[in-house]
Amino acid sequence: METIVHFIDVGQGNMVLIETSNKKFFVFDCNITSDNETRVINYVERQIGYRKQLAAFICSHRDADHMRGVNILNNNFPIQKIWDSGYPGTTTDSIEYSRYMNLRRSIGVSVQEKRTYMDYEMTRLRFLSAQDNRLPENANAQGLVIKVEHRNASTCGSSTILTGDCDAETWRAAIVKDYNDVDLKADILMAGHHGSLSFFDDPADSVNYYETHMRKIKPTMTIISVGDNPHGHPNKTAVRLYEKHSKGSSRGNKVFSTKQKGNMKLTLKDSSWSLDVN
Repeated sequence: METIVHFIDVGQGNMVLIETSNKKFFVFDCNITSDNETRVINYVERQIGYRKQLAAFICSHRDADHMRGVNILNNNFPIQKIWDSGYPGTTTDSIEYSRYMNLRRSIGVSVQEKRTYMDYEMTRLRFLSAQDNRLPENANAQGLVIKVEHRNASTCGSSTILTGDCDAETWRAAIVKDYNDVDLKADILMAGHHGSLSFFDDPADSVNYYETHMRKIKPTMTIISVGDNPHGHPNKTAVRLYEKHSKGSSRGNKVFSTKQKGNMKLTLKDSSWSLDVN
């Protein structure tokens, strides 16, 4: 049995398809646009089948590039439930926000809490972070951070962490305090906020970057979901820090981006993993 995670190339945004070991399907974030709609929908259909139901759409936080086109996703793959942290987004006056909230009300929502998890046979979805009064009051900090684990008996075999747009403070003030090193270790890390420096830029330290979380995660590789953008993503210093703390695959690969590699398929197994690049 396997757990499969697809990092989908959606340009400047985020979208991850998760297939649990018992064939439940989840989508973490969404950025379907007029430019990529046909390509993205066809890719998902090839992986899970025509009109296949999604057990849940998991919204890390309610920013447009993480929920854009969720209505299109639902029209093609009926969503059974919305999962989010319950925290409002920053683009509340956008059409994307309106469509997301309408769907949220129509389908129903399950607000997820930090330090909880759900098991689907050998797959565990662990909520490392959610709404938290220790964190800054903004959508990025109050969003969901998920660890996808493929487990053998009571131990984690291989895993990936999906960070959304969380920043250094999310980890320093909460996640690192809540979890031990074993629970934070992951084979593949999805870079925070499309490779933004905010994942390392600790507001409490104007001299040094925050790197404690990377030393605990100890990823073999880091994946950046990014496209053409005016924000300078991925940040060169952030990429350097991801390269510094990623151990590297057997071929020496440390950092891949969807902009460079396109769609990527991660297969998690009992004691190993593989990453297929189209």
